[in-house]
Amino acid sequence: METESSINTGTYIQFENEMTVNNTVAIGKEIKFTNMIRPVLSAEVHDALVMFFTCTGFFATVVGIFCNALVIITYAKIGYSDTINISYSALGFSDLSTSVFRCWGTMCYIFILSDAKVSFDPLSINVTTSFFPGQGFEKATAFLTAFIALERCLCVQFPLHVKSIVTKKITVTSIVIIFVFTLIPTNLIHIVYPFKLVYNPAQNRTILAMIPLQTPLRYIIQRTLLAYYGSVLHFSALIAVWICTVFLAVGLKRTAEIRKDKFKNSNAQQDKDKGRRVIKTVFLLAVTYLACSTPTAATTLVPQFVPEFESTRALARISRVCHMLSGLMNQINSNANLFIFLYMGSKFRNTFLRLFGKKIPGKA
Repeated sequence: METESSINTGTYIQFENEMTVNNTVAIGKEIKFTNMIRPVLSAEVHDALVMFFTCTGFFATVVGIFCNALVIITYAKIGYSDTINISYSALGFSDLSTSVFRCWGTMCYIFILSDAKVSFDPLSINVTTSFFPGQGFEKATAFLTAFIALERCLCVQFPLHVKSIVTKKITVTSIVIIFVFTLIPTNLIHIVYPFKLVYNPAQNRTILAMIPLQTPLRYIIQRTLLAYYGSVLHFSALIAVWICTVFLAVGLKRTAEIRKDKFKNSNAQQDKDKGRRVIKTVFLLAVTYLACSTPTAATTLVPQFVPEFESTRALARISRVCHMLSGLMNQINSNANLFIFLYMGSKFRNTFLRLFGKKIPGKA
């Protein structure tokens, strides 16, 4: 009787995701992506760019893991008396998780490029253990950024009532809701993309691979998830951040004019300066997110108007390079938070320095 471990899976499997849309891969056979399409971008340039973005992406994800771990630790030391610190920590956790999954996905591509003899199929494993979980945390980061920007907008519009509007309970509840709606759906992919042990004749041994079910349900779940994460969540978060960023920019200018002579005592002036620094920090976070998310939005929209911009058509190599560039830009957004907090927040900076035993100027 034939067992799972003795099946020779030489048939082609379609993996449709942001990085490898309609890319045909065979377990046990060597199929090169660069030989599947017309040479719009030369194979040599394409391979060099893929190698560059893969290595750069791996380095960026490692940096992101350390940066966001430091953000979480620093805010844990500062405490959560302010609701904004809770939101910043949640943002750090989301970016940390995104970096971890991207790091693993990049390692899978390194295994492929280096022809490493690993005990699993890197490309198929990458779909459910890196791509979809990474998408979930990436969209969580987007909505957390939108939530933080919205919170600061309320501070600008209702400065005397914001503490009763945005309480700790509301902040924690909102964060939990964001994670539920962005992470829970990613688990649906495991229903139609189960893991199985298969025989790989190239290595003459059994390896772990993801073998998609050949049922209509698979295509329904797959395309629904791609539409949900690639379009619905991505653009709704992008629009929300854009709107809040505009309000923050207007609010910063308005408060600078209205409150110019309003505060006379030093304590009130310090409170005003602290509030403005927080708004500027959130403004920088939002602007950084918008700048780094623009390439992803472009690579999502272009195929709708230029059908050739697909991985099985004439512009496949350019498409793949653009997807890798957008992924790198998203990772840069995840890495930037630590440096924004260090630049804008004196309390964060002082606490961060104390973590490494550094003496703070002006303090014993």
